[in-house]
Amino acid sequence: MSQRVVYIDIAKGIGILLVVLAHNGLQSYAPLVHQFIYSFHMPLFFFLSGLFFKPEIGFVELLKKRFNSLLLPYFFTIFLIYFFEIFLGKMGLPIAWSRIAKAFYGNGFYLDWVAMWFLPALFVMNLVAFGFYRLLGRFASSWPRWVGLVLMQALGVFTLNWFVPFDVNLLGRSVSLQGLPFSLDLALVGGFFFILGREIYRGVPQNWFGSWWLLLGSTLLLLGLLWFSPAVIDLNTRRWDAPLINTVEALAGIALVLAISWQLVRGPAWLVSFFSYMGRISVLILIFHNPVQSYLTGKLDWLIGGSLYTPLLVYPFAVLVPVLIYEIGVKPNPLVMRLFGMKSA
Repeated sequence: MSQRVVYIDIAKGIGILLVVLAHNGLQSYAPLVHQFIYSFHMPLFFFLSGLFFKPEIGFVELLKKRFNSLLLPYFFTIFLIYFFEIFLGKMGLPIAWSRIAKAFYGNGFYLDWVAMWFLPALFVMNLVAFGFYRLLGRFASSWPRWVGLVLMQALGVFTLNWFVPFDVNLLGRSVSLQGLPFSLDLALVGGFFFILGREIYRGVPQNWFGSWWLLLGSTLLLLGLLWFSPAVIDLNTRRWDAPLINTVEALAGIALVLAISWQLVRGPAWLVSFFSYMGRISVLILIFHNPVQSYLTGKLDWLIGGSLYTPLLVYPFAVLVPVLIYEIGVKPNPLVMRLFGMKSA
């Protein structure tokens, strides 16, 4: 495997470990670290997801591939959750069906396992990128695409909270909804980072990420902006408080993670293997870390009365349990691998 692929797996591994940490009650006991992670962690995943996007493939082929890699694991997990809830007697069939119906709306406001909103949102980003390249990819010069990207981000952050909430008329009654289906209201912001990933990957020499100047500069820029501005990014709740500052923070955070990842490739083999492995199973960690954290946090709070030690004890299990699910229940079974959108080794 080439170095450029390994460092991307490492970046995914760093990103997913930061996601788990950020969802671990971090805001209450380390608010500055929480703000640091939230300043770039979701833009990072959209960026990394767009690196290998192929706009030349047909629309039907794109739908098929992204359904299998994103929507299939999403819906499979949803049905799996409520099957076990019913089977274990924790939820009645009518309530389970209502939760499943809400999950078909496909955004985090209506999901019990909130982090899964990323999967249908990423499906939408692929469609946005397809349309973007069909419209602007015909130009020989790259400048129309860069102008399009800037306009996409500007319009995206300007309209980000237009649909939180919004009212619709359903069967003669007014219903208030939070966000658009499949997080369509995030399409422009997420699409910006998704398409930017492809443009950077194809247009910038990859060893540029190995520069110590990039590592130092992105670190100082990100920390300086976080110190200067309390503006918050939270795509799930549609927050992008300062359009320019938050965008630059997200770009600096992406550059920082890529620079760290490139340096780690040169490090000990066990460290490379660890982060690469986490990156390759990131979808399972994304899906399962939240319920593990919620369950164990409740149990430990009851046992030790709630303290700083609870999230510190819970964190490794929120990573370890998805690893065990992969090794024991997913990896040995090619069918289950496909259902979770993963390719067999």
